[in-house]
Amino acid sequence: MNKGRIFYILASILSLLVGMCIYLLFRDINELFIFQWIPKFEFAKTKYIYLYPSAFSNILLFNLPDMFWFLSGILFFRFLWLYKTKIQNIYILCFYIIGAGFEISQLSKKIPGTFDFFDLFFMGICAFIESLLYKNYFRRRFA
Repeated sequence: MNKGRIFYILASILSLLVGMCIYLLFRDINELFIFQWIPKFEFAKTKYIYLYPSAFSNILLFNLPDMFWFLSGILFFRFLWLYKTKIQNIYILCFYIIGAGFEISQLSKKIPGTFDFFDLFFMGICAFIESLLYKNYFRRRFA
């Protein structure tokens, strides 16, 4: 495996882990839908770091985990099709649409979660910055 692919898979895993760590360290995960199906770590059942309400803490708690999840998916698709840019672009565009669609569908009560415009905003900023970095730095370096 070459350096480019190694970079993208490690960055994807790291991004996913950072988002998960935010949930485990700073949020009460007992109320999260996903943890009704999967077991929780013992330390995460009752203990988390309380942050006083502020704009920064709201962004950290509610918007950054989704942004890191979204970034992880983009980086994973870059890993899979690093040298097949047409296929890569199609899958990443589909991932953008699915991510935005899932967030917007939370406006209905049929999809679990809470719609937040800032989630879309941060996901959009993340996708924009990642694409700029990919086009201006990574594609030249790893191609």
